[in-house]
Amino acid sequence: MISLRERSARVIAVTSGKGGVGKTNISVNLSVALARLGKDAMLVDGDMGMANANILLGMNATTTIADVLARDCGLEDVVQQGLSGVRIVPGHSGSGILPGLDRNDRRRLAEAFRPYAGKLDHIIVDTASGIYPEAMELVASSDMILVVLSAEPTAFMDAYALVKVLSLDHGCNAVSVVTNMVEDETSGRALFQHFSEVVRRFLPIRLSHLGSVPRDDHVRESVFRKRCCLEAYPDSRASAAFTRIARVVADAELPATEGGDRFFGMEVLHGAC
Repeated sequence: MISLRERSARVIAVTSGKGGVGKTNISVNLSVALARLGKDAMLVDGDMGMANANILLGMNATTTIADVLARDCGLEDVVQQGLSGVRIVPGHSGSGILPGLDRNDRRRLAEAFRPYAGKLDHIIVDTASGIYPEAMELVASSDMILVVLSAEPTAFMDAYALVKVLSLDHGCNAVSVVTNMVEDETSGRALFQHFSEVVRRFLPIRLSHLGSVPRDDHVRESVFRKRCCLEAYPDSRASAAFTRIARVVADAELPATEGGDRFFGMEVLHGAC
């Protein structure tokens, strides 16, 4: 088994308290932006219920993680080469894979990803929204937890519930936040400050603000065009924001956690070794 010292890849779990806050757009564009900065990046669609990251990149998925589990192919047959060299691992929408893995399948999936641990700089996992136990185990075992926050009141409260579960039930002591669909950087910082004050009042967890993505119609238009915003509208305000956030992530000192070496904690979660 590869040791933490040998592992170059840092696992970044992108999550949110509820759907509709732009989590997958953040995951996709962050992955492409990191690749454009010269980082070896892999995007894993870990949202087994609504897997659609490859669609935002205009890529058809003929094989997915489900095929690896079914022993129909290896992970190398599933990985696709995407924009700017980012590697894409498509998920299988509606498969219900995560809760139903048996021990052998869990080990198979962990071993399938392990060869990439020493080859990549960043593995961005687009996880399921909400506080489902399986998703929370995956998020909690990553090297960086990235919560996407919007100003909508229900999104704000659901993000708080998410951070509460991560802190109290999983012992997480640090969470990074991207404020999304805000008017500008100033309003994004204000939203983060308000969220941070609420969290700090009740929870023993440290929050850091990676940056803000402004409300930009180009993001929605890029979805209709089945292209990521960075490719379709490179000069847009949102694309500039994605690039700024990617630089912050690329420059961050992320210590390797034990869970991140085990297919995002799957071995820890299910007892495989």
